[in-house]
Amino acid sequence: MLEILRFWCKARFGSDRGLLLIPAVFLTGLLLDSCGIVSQARSGAATSVTHFGYTGSSLAATILPSTNADPVPPSYFGMTIHRLVPDSASGRPTAPFPAFPIRTFRLWDVVNWMVVEPANGQYEWDRLDETIAIAKQNGVSDFVFTFGAVPTWASTNPGDPCGWSSGFCDAPDPAAFSDFATHLVRRYCGVLQYYETWNEPNLKEFWTGSNAQLLDLASRLNQIAKDPANCGCSNGTCSPGGGVNPNQILLPSINSINQPSLNWLDSYLAAAGSTYPYADIASFHGYGYAQPEDIVQGVAQLRNVLAEHGLSQLELWDTEASWGTTSPNDQEQEASWLIRFHIAQEISGVSRFIWYAYDNCSWGSLWGSLCGSSPDNWQGVRLPGEAYATLEDWLVGATLTHCDRYDDGLWACELQRPDGYEAWIVWASGATSLSLSVPQQFQLTKCRDWRNNASSLPPEITVDQMPLILEN
Repeated sequence: MLEILRFWCKARFGSDRGLLLIPAVFLTGLLLDSCGIVSQARSGAATSVTHFGYTGSSLAATILPSTNADPVPPSYFGMTIHRLVPDSASGRPTAPFPAFPIRTFRLWDVVNWMVVEPANGQYEWDRLDETIAIAKQNGVSDFVFTFGAVPTWASTNPGDPCGWSSGFCDAPDPAAFSDFATHLVRRYCGVLQYYETWNEPNLKEFWTGSNAQLLDLASRLNQIAKDPANCGCSNGTCSPGGGVNPNQILLPSINSINQPSLNWLDSYLAAAGSTYPYADIASFHGYGYAQPEDIVQGVAQLRNVLAEHGLSQLELWDTEASWGTTSPNDQEQEASWLIRFHIAQEISGVSRFIWYAYDNCSWGSLWGSLCGSSPDNWQGVRLPGEAYATLEDWLVGATLTHCDRYDDGLWACELQRPDGYEAWIVWASGATSLSLSVPQQFQLTKCRDWRNNASSLPPEITVDQMPLILEN
């Protein structure tokens, strides 16, 4: 029976592993992990999970973390912020650092190779130095530098008008790449510890080279960044040749978990041999989801590809995602989407999620300024930015044990903390609001909305797309 179910999963979703949402009626009473989910059948088969107990609809699936559930760390919340330092070229105002905590900061679209080394051997570090300094002053501990943005002078095809400038998306001269990577790693030893091999190389906008050329760069970066001669740390002091090397390498990140992107990733990883040797962390970009909960299935499909190349043991990071440019410009809908997307990735086993971007004028904007192309020309923190702060308050330090999904679209995700704290985050993923009789078994007494406004919890509430947290 299990083999039949695995075959069905493969045929239906392109994967027989991962946290896929399989209709509970199909499982006919089995507690099943052959597709990588745990689901309670409608017959009421007992499981080790304490379900929410919603009676308005049948339980469709229960999603468990892919590994043992641990408290959500502050490092889960990452951000790209474009304009912490003045940009004289654009004349746009700087963005104040967010009022909410950020631990992980990605530097792509803030500064890149083309900006740092505009001419061979001519290094301009000021923007990177100033950005890192401001971020560290505001509590950022981990920085991700992403390779890409090939300077024209370093490109093997400098006349190619691709990407942002001539030669931008073509393979760089290997020696030029190695020289830049060495200078970068040595200068920021102990500060930059995470290096993303390339930005979205499955898109011609960012990479037109071959798999063999990208593998050569990955090999070079791995050797340079991991060499203690370039960076080592001992007794809290880091310097070239200073001790144990702290650096970690991320995969080149695909732009979305769809079949063409997965096909590219499979081809690239296969070109390295039976096991890909140049990454400590598996990474991706999570764009392309109209319904944020659908990323649960996408992560499952990605994990299947990674497992086929010996990478199933690696942490999984989403280093860039948001609703992109697909928002209907309804800030409350954006706030709802942001909360649900973070929860869906956390329950899927994504260790870090870097939002793109705090102060972008059109992509996932959490802070608005006078930047011309902003659809609503909002000034200051937008409503989804407020929701981000609330979500951190809900999740950091709590354990997200599982999520129950019901046929009518209700999601109920359990949070626990020490000393008997019990809470459930609930929302309706569809357009229809739902009437919810609050289960008595958890002794839930308080409700907080997305702005953290608290009220007493009545016996029955209305649930829509905006998540609520119900607490004891």
